[in-house]
Amino acid sequence: MSLTAELQQYGIESGSVRTFGGSTAPELLDYLDLVEPRKPEALRPDGVAESQGRPLLFFVDESRPALTAGEQETKLKGLRRILACRGARSYLARILPGQLKVVPVSLDDQLPDWTVYRAGTGEALTFFSRLALGQYDGPGESATSDQVFKEMFDLLKEGADRLAHRIGRSDVLSLIGRALFFRFLQDRHVITERNTKKIAPKAGSLNACFGTAANASATCNWLDHTFNGDFLYLSRGGSLEFFEDAARKTKGAVFSVLGAILRNDRPVGAADYQLRFAWADFDFAHIPIGLLSQVYEKFIWTWADREAKDTSVYYTPRSIAAALVDEAFDKLPNAQDARVLDPACGAGVFLVLAFRRLYRERWKATDRRPDTKAIRAILENQLSGFDISDSALKLSALSLYLTAIELDPEPIPPEKLKFTNLRDAVLFNCRPPGAPEEGITIGSLGPHLGTKFDAQFDLVMSNPPWTSLPKSRMGKQVAAEFTEISKEVIRRRGGDSLAGAYQNPDNAPDLPFVWKSTEWCKPGGRIAMALPARILLKQETVPVRARHTVFQLLEVTGIINGSNLSDTGVWPEMQQPFMLLFARNRGPKLSHVIRLITPSYDTALNRHGEVMIDSKSAQPVELAATADVPWLWKALAIGTSLDVDVVRKLRAAEGRPLKAYWEEDLGLTTGNGYQIKPKQVQRDASHLRDLPDLNSTELFHFLVEPESLQKFAYPTACFPRERKLYCSPLVLVKESPGIQRERGRALLSSVDVAFNESFHGFSGAGHPEGEILVRYIHLLVHSQLWMHYALLTSPKFGAERRKVYKSDLDDFPIVPLSNVSEKQKHELLSLSKRLERADTTVFPAIDKFFSTVYGLEALDVEVIRDTLSVCLPYQGSRERACQRPKNSDRRSFCQKLESLLLPFFKVLGERPEVWLTQSNGALDRAPFSVVTLGTRGQQVLAPGDDADRTVLQLARETGATQIIRETERGLVIGILNQYRYWTPSRARLLAADILQNHTGSFVEA
Repeated sequence: MSLTAELQQYGIESGSVRTFGGSTAPELLDYLDLVEPRKPEALRPDGVAESQGRPLLFFVDESRPALTAGEQETKLKGLRRILACRGARSYLARILPGQLKVVPVSLDDQLPDWTVYRAGTGEALTFFSRLALGQYDGPGESATSDQVFKEMFDLLKEGADRLAHRIGRSDVLSLIGRALFFRFLQDRHVITERNTKKIAPKAGSLNACFGTAANASATCNWLDHTFNGDFLYLSRGGSLEFFEDAARKTKGAVFSVLGAILRNDRPVGAADYQLRFAWADFDFAHIPIGLLSQVYEKFIWTWADREAKDTSVYYTPRSIAAALVDEAFDKLPNAQDARVLDPACGAGVFLVLAFRRLYRERWKATDRRPDTKAIRAILENQLSGFDISDSALKLSALSLYLTAIELDPEPIPPEKLKFTNLRDAVLFNCRPPGAPEEGITIGSLGPHLGTKFDAQFDLVMSNPPWTSLPKSRMGKQVAAEFTEISKEVIRRRGGDSLAGAYQNPDNAPDLPFVWKSTEWCKPGGRIAMALPARILLKQETVPVRARHTVFQLLEVTGIINGSNLSDTGVWPEMQQPFMLLFARNRGPKLSHVIRLITPSYDTALNRHGEVMIDSKSAQPVELAATADVPWLWKALAIGTSLDVDVVRKLRAAEGRPLKAYWEEDLGLTTGNGYQIKPKQVQRDASHLRDLPDLNSTELFHFLVEPESLQKFAYPTACFPRERKLYCSPLVLVKESPGIQRERGRALLSSVDVAFNESFHGFSGAGHPEGEILVRYIHLLVHSQLWMHYALLTSPKFGAERRKVYKSDLDDFPIVPLSNVSEKQKHELLSLSKRLERADTTVFPAIDKFFSTVYGLEALDVEVIRDTLSVCLPYQGSRERACQRPKNSDRRSFCQKLESLLLPFFKVLGERPEVWLTQSNGALDRAPFSVVTLGTRGQQVLAPGDDADRTVLQLARETGATQIIRETERGLVIGILNQYRYWTPSRARLLAADILQNHTGSFVEA
């Protein structure tokens, strides 16, 4: 049996497979370290099976074994570690006749048991699809980029910390960078032991090239002469005197730290026991340059933590950068000739990935692999980077040099690799003349850069700084410059009517970089940026106006909204929600549509730093609709078009914003409770003395029991608030209501009570209907309707925060109590009394009450229930969404779908029949379930039609969570086995899709 046929037995189609046996080709660029290693390997893989273009399963064909079992096992163990150095979740497979043996790749020495799959079983057929979804059946964990990143970072930091405060920070960074560069040359066999005497005449081996002052000085001199003397500058030119002085100051530690990198040791020091790995565990012939750059970048900014925070420096994960670069280059005309700019390049991860892509595009266009000369032409003529940090630019230069050497088909002798100085030719320090060397500045956005870069680039790609500027004098000055620069660009783009009222939101640099990029980019060129999702989600006047201005003057083509992925491994240490924005540098047409994709939280994938981007689930958003509906972006990001319809109904119910209703219409008081904060300015709080003090949300569920509380005893408070806020009757809404209504989201109080900032208070004191008013709000907060509205419209709740803000409640369109009938008021009081008694069976009745008040239908209530069950930003909801549906869930889904399609089929004189097919494998293991739709009495699947295999193949190719395939007899529908896709609401969406796009075969029949 052929290798292709063998792999198909495990769900791996030929289109996913790349073999390494033949000559190199552009498509194998990412595997050159395996296809043509520069040093002899103990064992190489025969190929790789990819999932959505990402390497997932490397395999070795053992159908004709040439080694003994013991020899092969030893070599496989070494190959497993080599593959782990590539820093991506992947697995190693041994292909034998009729079976596949698999282990996760890892840096760990301990080899787990091989997991065996036997051809012809359901587990074998679904194996690859489950693997792509983060589901592995066997023991052990695959190494990820985050693991490799962390282990390398710890080694770097451990060594550098030994030199800290003894020699200058800049010199430490340059020395370690030079050692890493030298190690890279060694592992890539650009230099071998034969080069030792030319590099450092007194060194006995390459490993000794940083062993003494004389050797280190000679080695650095050779690096400067051979490559470029400026890319990692050393004080006094790295002379012998410099190294002798460094040796004295560090008591020789400088040579042990640098030598450890070359000799494959651990850094010698007191904390060695904390390090799991040594430098020997990393093979620089296989570590991606982008990953190495990330490690070194974080290392640099860990040492410059204060400046990093001031200037908003955070590294971009390679997977995020790769997604942005790949999409920006997709179908780009004359891509091989494109000029690329990163105006905030940092470590150069975007420049490195663009460099590789340009190399591949030139290779494809010329049908000839670019040589050293062509590589230099790409580097020197097609790439540019701006930054305000000299350290970052050094790192960027190092990354680009390493990439050029990595790509070179003939990188020897090393003397042929000399680089021109990239500074002020490719990489530019954009600090204004005379500005301090550190701290915030206008940088590349300022007028000092002039116009020489305007309209020079086909692609502008970046992760610009996001952080709001500090409220210092300098921060305020630069913030004002951001706004003025943005206004000037807006005017030059013909937006005079928009520029006058424009303000830069959040005093952050992100949007000013977008605006300035439109001038650096050629007309019609492409702009792609990683940005904070707040640009999309905020609904206050200033950010809404800014968003509207961007969409009016820049043709935004697509947005990948990562607001569901904050606090996950997809972007480690990033607590803010993010998005990837793609645009063409021109104004949009009136009918312009933006494609919005919002990846869902996925427990299995996100923990590996991966994400499923389902292009088929892209929501087309009409630009004209977004101007009047600022909450639309958030609603579509969290829910579906059905949720948008529900919100529209709520807003059309003649309600008033709750805060305006309470304060303006009723003349009552509302606000957050007191704040203590003893280190801040204090104010008199004597008017609260002796009131029962409610300072915890955990004490009561639905009703305040004042006799259980101690008295308020603080003489002062930071913000004590006015006394009338604490007057009964009161409803006190918890700041973080939580997912469980049974634990209470708000409290009623019939007596005056002091409450702290963990509560939002509404006082009904002085109003003739005060008691029923606070009970009305108390019930509302315990309804799913209000939680759904907050989730779909709040700019923070469910995005960057897990709690509900007072403003979220204030904005809710409350139907005035005067519009509620007397019968409904009686029901309101009855329900409130039940809730007061902690009767938790009341919740369905509360939901029904408010659906009646707002004129919602049963289907609207169903949408609310389904969305809250899987979309709330709490771990329980997230995990429920990712869980496999029960068989009863699947059956209910099929029944719902059948009932929704029944009226259409009746018109045809037929009855629909929806069947849940049994998978080839066990149903509880299959990644997708297959549903068939046909007319009663017809068999949708023809004999021999392997629906499972077809669905799995289509899903892998597209990343889709739902597949619809038309047959002669009906439809075959594959749905990912996560509960979020099997709710009744999802059945409604599927029915609508079928009726809109797939009725042709039924009509013709």
